[in-house]
Amino acid sequence: MGDTDKTLEWGTARTMMVFILITMVSLFFFGGIGMTFVKSTFGLESTSGMRWLQFSISIGLFLMPPLLFAQHASSTPAAFLGLNKLPTYSSAPHSRKNAKNLPPKYFTFLALLMVAVGSFFAIDLLSHINHMLPDYSWTEALIAQEEQMTDTLAKLLSQMTLSALAANVVVMVLIPAFGEELFFRGVLQKVFHSNFGAPTAVVVSALCFAFAHQQPLSMLPIFFMGLTFGYVRIWTGSLWAPILLHAVNNGFALGSAYFNNGVLQDTSVVAGSWISSLGLIPCILGLLWLRNIYKAHTAWLQ
Repeated sequence: MGDTDKTLEWGTARTMMVFILITMVSLFFFGGIGMTFVKSTFGLESTSGMRWLQFSISIGLFLMPPLLFAQHASSTPAAFLGLNKLPTYSSAPHSRKNAKNLPPKYFTFLALLMVAVGSFFAIDLLSHINHMLPDYSWTEALIAQEEQMTDTLAKLLSQMTLSALAANVVVMVLIPAFGEELFFRGVLQKVFHSNFGAPTAVVVSALCFAFAHQQPLSMLPIFFMGLTFGYVRIWTGSLWAPILLHAVNNGFALGSAYFNNGVLQDTSVVAGSWISSLGLIPCILGLLWLRNIYKAHTAWLQ
């Protein structure tokens, strides 16, 4: 039995309506459970309560909707989401023509490593540029909300014992990386890709990713990472690659805060310098390498 993708029959509008409905129900259910549990156990102002509430909201908003939607929309949910294979292409049979000329599997991992390293510098540079942009009246409410989110993060990062660090790894690194990639690259990008092509799908999902974070002072770096994750998803043929990059990025930020007495830094000491600009090179080269690997395997399959 082959893969049946119902979204191709539904069209973009119907598909998005179904996905939004599932998301609303999931958020109401899991968010409600989390709110009730936190109120009765910890209290909303406690650090543990904030952490549990963030956990339940992340589950209800980002993690469960894509999983439930994929079950409803496809006969092969794992393949629909891109979870059915690792970010490497299968080794070609030696009997097939030109199989020996295909890039080896480890090239993909080396390219991903270059992207991961370079992205730290890219985020640093774009954060510096983002803070130099003029403020607009329509962003005032978002900036106030971002400051409130920053205060919440500061509480979660304060008094970070090993047990608190482990809890933060789950809530601030693993769940966001897995859930957000399922949501934005696993479903949104796939739906738009099927109807409008890869470039439009990557840009739209990256914009949704950036706006969903509601952080105008970090809009540029978040949008850039959305673009990076989107093309990595396409060029590796697997959702595990952007999940890994997302987790590494979040983990690096959390690790920096842990060794900086719980303070989450927006930029580093090299932000805006020639060092951060040169750091873009491995990121760009890594992405180009992934694209070339993708093209080589696509040409071989044809």
